Amino acid sequence: MGALLTPEIEKYIGLESEPQLACEPVEKGAVRRHAQAVMDPDPIYMDEAYVRDTRYGKPVAPPLFPVTMLRAPFGSPDLVTERAKNAYFDGILDTTSLGLPRLPLVNSSQLTGTVEVELYRYAEHGEAVWVQSRYRDIYERETSRGLLLFVIIETDFRDAAGGLICRFTKVQARG
Repeated sequence: MGALLTPEIEKYIGLESEPQLACEPVEKGAVRRHAQAVMDPDPIYMDEAYVRDTRYGKPVAPPLFPVTMLRAPFGSPDLVTERAKNAYFDGILDTTSLGLPRLPLVNSSQLTGTVEVELYRYAEHGEAVWVQSRYRDIYERETSRGLLLFVIIETDFRDAAGGLICRFTKVQARG
């Protein structure tokens, strides 16, 4: 066992967040803005007449759109502003772990390494999306900069019936 991967942290492996409902369903205006931002003008995102005769049948959202759906509901406090006067605030918000409890690391730097997305299907306009994350694995490695903790967080985006829309996996390096 290394210096960073403690028995306390090992207990987080496999831990899941509670399922969270995205604050808004897949909304046409948000889909338009997302498609414009990623410069993907595919008519399957907006053109109902075009998409009617395709395998989708109705407009869908771009592949990575569900990943952007976890945002603070309108009127909720701004976490960065709330914590700005805290001298110990490290800039890491709870949103980076997608509902998972923070690991008990003190003064730990964080760098997101790889991100992998598995797309099972496109989200449809008006569809509610549920999100649930888990610590898939946590391990320690010796690097040229010393010991680092690698935290693998897997997040599922599901429809109301529990069908998998996409899975988002990211690796964080913690030092």
